Amino acid sequence: METNVVMVKLWEMPVGYLSWDKKSEMALFEYEPEFLDRGLDIAPLTMSIHSPRSVKQIPWTGNKDKLYLGLPPMIADSLPDKWGHSLYRAWLRDNHIPAKNASPVDHLSFIGSRAMGALEYEPAQKLGDDSVFSVDVEHLYKFAKQVLNERETTVLNAENSILWQDLIKISSSPGGKRPKAIVAVNKATGEVLSGQGNIPEGFEHFILKYDDHSAYPYARLEYVYYQMALDAGINMMPSELRSYGRVSHFLSRRFDRAVNNRIHTQTFAAMSPGGDSYEDLFAVIRRLKMPYTDSRQHYLRMVFNVLARNVDDHSKNFSFCMTTDGKWQLSPAYDLTYGVDLLAPGYLNRHSITINGKYENIMRQDLEAVAQRNDIHDYKSLIDKVSNAIEKFRDYAVELNIGQQLIESIQSDFVKV
Repeated sequence: METNVVMVKLWEMPVGYLSWDKKSEMALFEYEPEFLDRGLDIAPLTMSIHSPRSVKQIPWTGNKDKLYLGLPPMIADSLPDKWGHSLYRAWLRDNHIPAKNASPVDHLSFIGSRAMGALEYEPAQKLGDDSVFSVDVEHLYKFAKQVLNERETTVLNAENSILWQDLIKISSSPGGKRPKAIVAVNKATGEVLSGQGNIPEGFEHFILKYDDHSAYPYARLEYVYYQMALDAGINMMPSELRSYGRVSHFLSRRFDRAVNNRIHTQTFAAMSPGGDSYEDLFAVIRRLKMPYTDSRQHYLRMVFNVLARNVDDHSKNFSFCMTTDGKWQLSPAYDLTYGVDLLAPGYLNRHSITINGKYENIMRQDLEAVAQRNDIHDYKSLIDKVSNAIEKFRDYAVELNIGQQLIESIQSDFVKV
């Protein structure tokens, strides 16, 4: 499997060409001249279409940091994280392709049109029939769990080969370390279809996060956080809990899809390689000339993550969306949940990016200092609003039958301001 060159497309338009240099283990990207003429600056802070390099058709080189795997940050966003990557490696193994022979450009060809956001890659690896299919969530969940638990030893026999193909199609592109599936849900009938392509009328695009049915209630806890975030004034996509086979899974509507239209999306990691603080995120908002409401919204999310101990606030858990006329806005919040591993040592439970130069022991003074430096006018009332929302944790958790001991452990860990 050696795909040396792929065409990058956006909304059916050729954006440019990406090639892989084996010697340097780095990609090269060059914009298509006709795309430059359209004026859509899809990576304004890292490889702007207005840069002399783009205008002169000088190739952009990839980023060798391990987060980007030698790809330009804008394009590296299309690759999945731990769960999707493990499925890809299993697919390589079962197709007798040595992993060392597969480059990140090969992986993009494997993703094809199934990437999150709006970018697509051609030629795309054919994965059987591309049409939408009905999804048996309970059955596919059990198989996903088998793959997750057995990993390299999962055997693709006649009985599960179709399940494997289905899992690859709908679960190998989203980010994050927990198992997910890209689905379409008909809210009226409850029917679930695959969501990797265009979906029929009456359905909506969702990300389904499998609960692993362990003692730790991942799905229910994320739904509690979703409710608190809404109370705090944080913008999120409509989300819900749905049970399949007596197991509750967390479903959230996708913000990178509007009916069957794709929305170009870039994470903070893609927008600002090396950005490692909430203040750097404020800087991106300013550089993109986004409205004050987005700065205020970002501040609410920062305060929420601190007070509710969502320490999994790494640079891929914040995103920006671009409209078809090239304007940028903050995406709805996502992946808000309790991020602390109660069994891990304290140094592993620090924030992933800094607040006022600190990864831990954040106090109200730190939150206020960040607000003052970034012109957040009503920061005192915003902090109080988030604090009041988080006080509802116990009520929401009890309503969802989360265990009393876990409720007390989590609540005692919240930051009091």
